[in-house]
Amino acid sequence: MFFAPLAAEENPFALVVDPYWILVSIIQFLILYWLLRRFLWGPVTAALEDRARRIREGLDLAEASKVERERIKQEVEELLMQARREAAAIAERTTKAAEAAAADLRTQAKADADRVREKGREDAQHLHDQALAQLRTEVASMVVLAASRILGKEISADQNRALIERSLDEAGAELKQN
Repeated sequence: MFFAPLAAEENPFALVVDPYWILVSIIQFLILYWLLRRFLWGPVTAALEDRARRIREGLDLAEASKVERERIKQEVEELLMQARREAAAIAERTTKAAEAAAADLRTQAKADADRVREKGREDAQHLHDQALAQLRTEVASMVVLAASRILGKEISADQNRALIERSLDEAGAELKQN
């Protein structure tokens, strides 16, 4: 107040500093600082701390998710490897079983073929023996008939048949040797 009238007289455009208004400004600033500190600073810092906490939790969750994802990826790879090994083992067992079944079928088919071949041989031998016996009988009858016509008398069929049978056996033995 002391300086204001002097400053106004010297220069109408001069800056006047009044200590009263300086004191009022300082008091207003302190009151505003106290009000901001009391009502605004706490909630703003709490909100910032809460936000920082949530960001840290989010980062921790992201890291945990990354670790869990890597663990699950490793488990999936292990399961795939195990499934591949099991599939290969199953394929190998199936192949071996198929080969064994094929070998059994081949063995059985060979045994069946051998059995059929042997039965065919036996049947052929039986038919051969029957044909030979029938041929002997017919040859013996024809020889007896021819001998009786040549001799002009009846020859005992049983005696001649025995003689012819013995001759045929001897002739068959000679044929087999040659």
